Amino acid sequence: MNKAILQIENLYKNFGAIQATKDVSFSVEQGDVHALIGPNGAGKTTLVNQLSGDIFPDHGTILFKDTDITRFKAHRRAQLGIARSFQITHIFEHLTVSENMALAIHSKNGHNFHFWKRALGSRQIKEDIAVAIDRVDLSSRSGQPASFLSHGEKRQLEVGMAMVGNPEFLIMDEPMAGMGAGGTRELSQLINELRGKVTILLVEHDMDVVFSLADKVTVLVYGEHVATGTPDEIRADKLVRSAYLGEEG
Repeated sequence: MNKAILQIENLYKNFGAIQATKDVSFSVEQGDVHALIGPNGAGKTTLVNQLSGDIFPDHGTILFKDTDITRFKAHRRAQLGIARSFQITHIFEHLTVSENMALAIHSKNGHNFHFWKRALGSRQIKEDIAVAIDRVDLSSRSGQPASFLSHGEKRQLEVGMAMVGNPEFLIMDEPMAGMGAGGTRELSQLINELRGKVTILLVEHDMDVVFSLADKVTVLVYGEHVATGTPDEIRADKLVRSAYLGEEG
């Protein structure tokens, strides 16, 4: 059993009368692909926003590598090794794949965006771009505008940009959204290739993807933690089947 890299303890978050997360507790083990699932309105996005530092919980604790990061802002969490790819792609379509990656590297290094194009001439930056693009299998597309990429390739580029700086923990927020079968296969393969190199929290609606990729699965329903277990344990859990998986059939 691997050591927990992330521990979530008794998280509560309210928006007025709406209880978005209620007493949520679970841990994510180092090197795992850990899926977070639940029906629409389950509180997944609210939980992820608390983990990434976009919002703070009303009560509870978030530990990352045994450090209490509950009140750390997003940039401090990024410095510790937490990265996030978003449900809607955050890339610049008019820039090339290489230029998008250069921006990500420039930002990670804390440099001013106004001078990022100058950095493209740096041998070190060129080497870093090549490594980052190769990691997500986009080397053949490096000189093309991001607008030329398929939806699946844009997701790969965004994952590559999130992986700049070699984070230890990657939050992937519904990466398969809007994908065709081909894009889903390509991104699933990429996630498998990242397995063990980075711990992944995968927020996903596609149950075939979840059960084929995840080491562990956590289920949220109406803001509450219903279950955490292996894919086989989650499939067999009667409460999960009635509360969520049964709705899929």
